Amino acid sequence: KTGAQGLSRKDDVLSGLAYTIEFSAREIMYTATTYNLRLDLRTAACVSTTEKVFNVYSEAGLTFK
Repeated sequence: KTGAQGLSRKDDVLSGLAYTIEFSAREIMYTATTYNLRLDLRTAACVSTTEKVFNVYSEAGLTFK
């Protein structure tokens, strides 16, 4: 079946996946640059994820300030 723009369901999913991967890669590279991690992308990904979790807990009022 095709969607509104003539894309198949598979094409639509792949397009969304490509967007998500690109967004995540840019976010990881930003974190690596911010913390001067150079090309240690694994650490940058862990830091980025940890920051996201911390922000959720902080917004929920579950962290100390």
